[in-house]
Amino acid sequence: MKKLCLALLIGLLALSGCTPSTNHGGDVVDHTQDPITFKSEYEEFNGSFTNSGKEYLSVEISEDNPMYYASYEEVMEVLESGTGVIYFGYPTCPWCRNVVEVLTETAKADMVDTIYYFNAKDYRDVKKLKEDGSVEITTEAKDGYYELVEALGEHASVYEGLNDDSIKRLYFPTVVFVKEGEILLFHEGSVDSQEDPYVGLNEEQRAELKKIYHDGFVRTFREVCDSKC
Repeated sequence: MKKLCLALLIGLLALSGCTPSTNHGGDVVDHTQDPITFKSEYEEFNGSFTNSGKEYLSVEISEDNPMYYASYEEVMEVLESGTGVIYFGYPTCPWCRNVVEVLTETAKADMVDTIYYFNAKDYRDVKKLKEDGSVEITTEAKDGYYELVEALGEHASVYEGLNDDSIKRLYFPTVVFVKEGEILLFHEGSVDSQEDPYVGLNEEQRAELKKIYHDGFVRTFREVCDSKC
């Protein structure tokens, strides 16, 4: 009975977050093809090489994966007051290619129907540390990026190499688990033991990452019945 209760609750909660279309400023956006688009975008680079000669890790993603191409406004709404899971990444990110299979498979096993996917690669600014110790912006951020980083709050990582802990940056991949506007779990990267993103995770590492994601889904969506429901 307890297991049935858990399954029903997570199923209902996950389904409530799944919408085939959204309305933005009067324009209806159809999301029914998002899972196939996501699969295609990531699998497109299987067998391909980077400009430096590194081979992209091959991935296999189910056509019924839970990825939903979210708008900036939808992402901010979840972070500020909503409930859901957000995946920040992009297809050619080598670390991202290590996590997408585990993330989508774990979501399916946990009956989570929607993960908000947001490719923020071109949203970020690029900064560098000058010889005099000052920080120079070499590429400007897109509108909304700094608000996004601010919404991530203390969870956002320090921008590496600038010698200034007050400057934060969104790194990829990042998966954020949010409940009623509160970030319950913020996971960046894959697992600590992985050193080379062009060498896929072993079974032990995959199991470790799966547990991290599973714990996030449980904390975000499930209401545990301690005795009876």
